[in-house]
Amino acid sequence: MIENEELFNERQFIQLGQIKQSELIIRHCSGIEERIRNARSKEEAERFVNVACEKFTNECTSDIVHAALKQHMQTKVSQYWMLG
Repeated sequence: MIENEELFNERQFIQLGQIKQSELIIRHCSGIEERIRNARSKEEAERFVNVACEKFTNECTSDIVHAALKQHMQTKVSQYWMLG
């Protein structure tokens, strides 16, 4: 019975971590695509990304999530600012 409780608690911990990461992404990156699209230059768009990623990194401990988020945002910059 204890093993089942431990598994249950571990699953709860993992789920809470994912929920927390999602909340942080929403907090720091909500509207970032629109800001990238409406930026005056590619450099300004990249500043938006860097600021959002830095704030996110300060609160989230997962290097994998940091890297994935940064890559996704850089893809968005490239999508809107290919010639910059």
